[in-house]
Amino acid sequence: MTESPASFPGFSTAQMDGVWAPANLVAAMLGFEAALALALADAGLAPNSEAEAVAAACREPVEDPEAILATTWETGTPLIALVDVVTARLESDGARHWVHHGATSQDAIDTALMLNARAALVVLEDSLLRISRLLRTLTEAHRSQPEMGRTFLQHARPTTFGRRAAGWLEPTLRHVQRIREARSQLPVQLGGPVGSLADFGSAAHLVVTALADRLELQAPTLPWHTDRSRIWALVETVEAPVRTSSKIAMDLALLTQSDIEELRVRSGKSSSMSGKRNPIDAIRALAAAEACRGAAAMITRAKPHELDRGLGSWHVEWYALPILFQTASAVLEALGDSLETLEIDGDAMAAKLPAESEEGLQSATATQIDAVIDLFDEVVGGD
Repeated sequence: MTESPASFPGFSTAQMDGVWAPANLVAAMLGFEAALALALADAGLAPNSEAEAVAAACREPVEDPEAILATTWETGTPLIALVDVVTARLESDGARHWVHHGATSQDAIDTALMLNARAALVVLEDSLLRISRLLRTLTEAHRSQPEMGRTFLQHARPTTFGRRAAGWLEPTLRHVQRIREARSQLPVQLGGPVGSLADFGSAAHLVVTALADRLELQAPTLPWHTDRSRIWALVETVEAPVRTSSKIAMDLALLTQSDIEELRVRSGKSSSMSGKRNPIDAIRALAAAEACRGAAAMITRAKPHELDRGLGSWHVEWYALPILFQTASAVLEALGDSLETLEIDGDAMAAKLPAESEEGLQSATATQIDAVIDLFDEVVGGD
């Protein structure tokens, strides 16, 4: 729960660092506590005036959010310090009774992570839309540009660069759709100490539903304290566009090689060889993608969560989930930067083609390209 676990430059973006900053994470926990108090009133358990007092106390920012998070390994949870701050702001014992009522630390932390994940998914979607627009432009502009196709890194049969770009664009658009779907399905967490919701009695369903509505999250059928399938699904949603983007970055790097040179991108420099053109943005994308896969593995390969609360496997998610999003954002930003500087050398492409033309190539690739452009219009439209 630090401001930037992906601390080496280039392995995150400023916007994503902002999403996962300590102030935002603590604010999300406070948002949970405020919504919980109001949900208790919605369900008829807490007096409206006392619930409103708790919510008002939660709306005030914490002076030192990093200090709140720093208490985690003194007590085992940052919620004790946070609840102390909120209760100290309340004047009546009646209102204090409803602070964190019926909840446990995991309820507040899991829900806070879902709220931050929702904002982080917006950042990733924006980056994917940028990439999609750049790829559409390439697809349209070079739909008829013949290029040698390569399988197993060897010359195969001709294709067109427009078809190649369409092959990058189509999965990117599907990732946009998946991220939108995932964002709309993020769940609230509320189960109490062992997931039984016993403190709410017969009003338990009403409290969970009201809490979900107030936070604009989904109400799960049951608390998911040790069922981490929702987190695994979120990890896959984030990691999937990283895999696609790293494939595109690798393709760009291969086609810019000095003995191919069909493409040119912004180049870095060599410390020992002047004039060497390293595809620096593609390199950054590939490096961040490796880091992203590592963050994903910390979550998905963790041991199962024991009984009614995970022993360590839950806690590592606090560290790994921000890194997952940060490194993913770096991949997408770097790929977008590379595509923005991309130049096509049609003569270099033509020089590698066989003398005879491939009959039907243009009409076949045009049909595929048109289908992908239709998908672009459906997903991106004119926004």
